[in-house]
This record gives sequence, structure tokens and C-alpha cells, in this order.
Amino acid sequence: MPISGIVLTCLAAKVDDVALRLAAFDGVEVHGVMPDGQIVAVVEADTVQGEVDIVSQLHDVEDVITVRLAYHNFEDV
Repeated sequence: MPISGIVLTCLAAKVDDVALRLAAFDGVEVHGVMPDGQIVAVVEADTVQGEVDIVSQLHDVEDVITVRLAYHNFEDV
């Protein structure tokens, strides 16, 4: 099972709203919200393609500027 840590950047004024929208995605868990517009989250899916699909959708969330991969791991179930 692939698991990735990601850091998203958005406008600082929108960070709390964006974090709520991200947390509504299946497979996304928000772990930190920084006042400068950075959001730390974990993405988990059954397959690599599933994970790629989730991250691709995060790029399209309104007010998200960047999505960066910070960590990636495959865990056996």
C-alpha cells in the first residue's frame, strides 16, 4: 500500500478553508496547517495509480498553488 507525505501551498488567507476541503477527500489526512499557507498531509491508497489519481485531484482544488511530495513509502498490508 503506497503512502506519501505531501506539502501543499495555498494563499495564507485561505489555508483553513483549503485544509477542510482536503480532509474531505478519501485517502487524505491533514496533519498540519501553517499560518504561511503550508499544509502537511498524508495520502494513502490501495495502488500507486490510486495515489497518483488522488494527488492529481489535489492539484485541482481551488486555491491550491503547489503540491509537493515530501515522503513516499510502500507498506505491506
